[in-house]
Amino acid sequence: MPLVLVQRSLAIIGLGCIIGAADSWLRPTVITLKDNAPVAGQPPAREPERPHAAQSLPAEAKAVAPSEATTPASNTPTAATLGLMIDSRAAKTLFDMGVIFLDARIQPEYDAGHIPQAYLLNSTMFGTPAADEAMKALDASQPVVIYCGGGDCDASKNVAILLQQAGFKQVHIIEKGYPEWKELGYPIETAAGKASAGGAK
Repeated sequence: MPLVLVQRSLAIIGLGCIIGAADSWLRPTVITLKDNAPVAGQPPAREPERPHAAQSLPAEAKAVAPSEATTPASNTPTAATLGLMIDSRAAKTLFDMGVIFLDARIQPEYDAGHIPQAYLLNSTMFGTPAADEAMKALDASQPVVIYCGGGDCDASKNVAILLQQAGFKQVHIIEKGYPEWKELGYPIETAAGKASAGGAK
């Protein structure tokens, strides 16, 4: 009698696994970006002499408390008032306020040129020690700006999804990415650390 009960239990468990697998195959989980929720307060002030890192944020990095933030002009967009997708002009305002930038491209693209003090963090790095260190240093209550190559590049969206899953509420993506930033003549630097203007304004 106990053998029949065990067989029935295993049959029910097996049937449940088959039904679950079929359901997942027919209705795959769709992960999408969420627009930023309204957040009270202002973004942090620019941190003086932030250390530069290509692979991850330094463990000692910390966000500036909202009480230490500078108050921008009333007509200037803030991280709390901007949506998920932003242009380079809005990103430059956040850059000037000290918001942390993440470069979601691959290492060779980052080395060739990136926004000054932007940290390299792409979706393939998640689950690695470099990403774990970066996640410890980032503050989910503070805004973050992510960029990639713009256009058809989805790397920044992939990183944004992962950050939102980790609890980040103020994620911004530069819609046209690094090319637009550079085209507008905003500051850029290479892996060698030489900062320059991006290009013609």
